[in-house]
Amino acid sequence: MNGIFPPQSASTAAADGQLERELAYYRRECNALGARLLRLQEEQSQAFREARRSRTVAKLIREAYRLADHGNAPEDIGEPMLEIVVDNTICDRAALLQETPRGSQRFRVTHSLGLSPGGPPGHPAMGGGEASLAGQAGHSLVAGEIFVPAPPSFFFTTSRTRLETPAYELTGILRLPYVLWAYDAATGMALIIGNQSESNVSRPFEEADQELIEGALSVYIDVLLRKRSEAELRLAKAQAEEASSTRSRFLATLTHELRTPLNAIIGFSEMMATGSGYEPTAHERSEYNRHILNSAKHLLALINEILDYSSLARGRTTLGRRWLPLNELLKEVTGATAGTAAEREVEVSCDLPEEVWWIRVDRTRFRQILDNLLSNAMRFTAPGGQVVLEARCQEGRELCLRVRDNGVGIAAEDIPRALEPFRQVGDPFSRSSTGTGLGLPIAKGLAEAHGGSLQIDSVPGIGTTITVLLPADCVAAGGPPQG
Repeated sequence: MNGIFPPQSASTAAADGQLERELAYYRRECNALGARLLRLQEEQSQAFREARRSRTVAKLIREAYRLADHGNAPEDIGEPMLEIVVDNTICDRAALLQETPRGSQRFRVTHSLGLSPGGPPGHPAMGGGEASLAGQAGHSLVAGEIFVPAPPSFFFTTSRTRLETPAYELTGILRLPYVLWAYDAATGMALIIGNQSESNVSRPFEEADQELIEGALSVYIDVLLRKRSEAELRLAKAQAEEASSTRSRFLATLTHELRTPLNAIIGFSEMMATGSGYEPTAHERSEYNRHILNSAKHLLALINEILDYSSLARGRTTLGRRWLPLNELLKEVTGATAGTAAEREVEVSCDLPEEVWWIRVDRTRFRQILDNLLSNAMRFTAPGGQVVLEARCQEGRELCLRVRDNGVGIAAEDIPRALEPFRQVGDPFSRSSTGTGLGLPIAKGLAEAHGGSLQIDSVPGIGTTITVLLPADCVAAGGPPQG
């Protein structure tokens, strides 16, 4: 062996040892330098992600508040808000949810982007060897209810995260494996965004994304509450203007209604006063007294109408209910209209059931309902027209009363106005019919006070049918219940 490999000198061995030590040193330095470089790259990447998040949040805020300045209704800002979120966070899908009722852990998707409504529940399986987060949420999407037990204020999933209880439910909402979630317990609102894969474009979600997702949700809630406040202010303004308009109409109508009878009372009283310079005959005095009496009765009826409506509006109407024979009461009501019907040349008839029915109502208030409806029908029916009061009952079912006429009718858009106080369809000063416009509102209020309802069906030029329904417990066949 010594002949093949000559012995190394001591100096050569020492040089080799020095070289090995130097190589080890440089190897350690290189490794340390590589580690520092990796840390610097990670710090740079983290700084870049932080800057990107900050830019995204700032852009979200700018665009969201620009959206708030437009005239969108509160319920219409969800979708454009999601578009802003998706565009700025570069995600595949997003959804806004509302917990209903608050604290129930049951959520409903109010707006979504990238989701097909009515799609199958569950999660897509993941390929590429990555661990699947697929699970069965077992909840219908978009239109249905989603149960999220103990909803976290912030949550995210990545390919490296450990599967926890909320992951199955939250990934099932978007049907994507990687999601970022924020939930505001105070309002019950939540925002979730998701990606199909983790790539350079769709980077993995991380803890630092909490600021991003919570910031986006906070901006949405702020904009939504602002839009709701604006809508409430507009509604309050409209209601205040309507109240002012109603008061103005009431004063104008009241002035119109009061002036005529008061002028008649004053005029005829002055003519009969001693020293007026006019000596009416006995017949004229009788006529003047009749006019004064009729005008006074009209004023009293007007004041009673206003008091009745005021009582109904405040919910202070008391009813003295008792059992009354239906047919007898309806004949009494139609009979009382004979004078007015003859004066207006309108035929008023009664279509009654053959069976004997009793109803439990307040006699005075129930008559007031029918008197108002018949009076209204005669007022808007031309001479030669017909008004019919019809009653139908079935055992165990509600009482149905109808007042039908073949008068001028009411346009469909005017029917709601006809039931408003101090409102009359058309111009009350340009037509022959008079009144405060309280007849129908009072009839409706009294019907509801009896537990029933009032409905108007009308066709212009054909006529009007007003239906009053009273509940079944107000109706009895054959006679009043005993006991």
